[in-house]
Amino acid sequence: MGSTGQRLLLVEDDLDLAESIGDFLARRGWQVAHARHGALALRLAAADRPAVIILDRAMPGLDGIAVCRALRSGPLAAVPILMLTAADSLPERLEGFAAGVDDYLVKPFAPAELEARLTALIRRSGTAVLGGAGVLRYAGLELDPATREVRHAGHPVELTRMGFSILEILLRHAPAVVPRTQLERELWGDEPPGSDALRSHVFALRTALDAAGGAALLRTHRGVGYQIHSDEGAP
Repeated sequence: MGSTGQRLLLVEDDLDLAESIGDFLARRGWQVAHARHGALALRLAAADRPAVIILDRAMPGLDGIAVCRALRSGPLAAVPILMLTAADSLPERLEGFAAGVDDYLVKPFAPAELEARLTALIRRSGTAVLGGAGVLRYAGLELDPATREVRHAGHPVELTRMGFSILEILLRHAPAVVPRTQLERELWGDEPPGSDALRSHVFALRTALDAAGGAALLRTHRGVGYQIHSDEGAP
């Protein structure tokens, strides 16, 4: 399963390795921007606002640690960072974590493991904010699993049992796209109904949310899945 178009910044001064990583991830659906040095990385990060950053530790000029510290002190402080390193020593890892690195991957590595780690970082960092008593909140949309109450832009939303379940799954992954197959598996296990069932439930959910007012947050990615997303970001 690919990334469904997530933006990624690859910061790597080894052009052969950068090309290899970039080609693999692009084939998997990622939108890859490449920076060969730290100064360019900071400019591209500010301009593109990537969902995740792959950052080489050892680079001329600004090294990976310096770039990470600069990112963590600015408006992109929440963007997950995976650092690539040739040496997996404990002091190096501790220095990286202190600078704000979220995960490490030691060279050489399998491309599939790299993608799995990137996906996990996005999932952990980009989910809806979990409020008091387990309330899920994202861009004015609130869902309380305990009371089964939903509010959108401050207005109550009446949902069916299935509509509530779909929205809860999407909110727990927001703003990431939830693949259709994953959504069906979480709703119905290994025996999902016909293909029109999920589409009908999503249509009813969208209708209920739109009726409450507020921004249109439920998006369909044809052939891929569904997403709760706001162009203005989550508060």
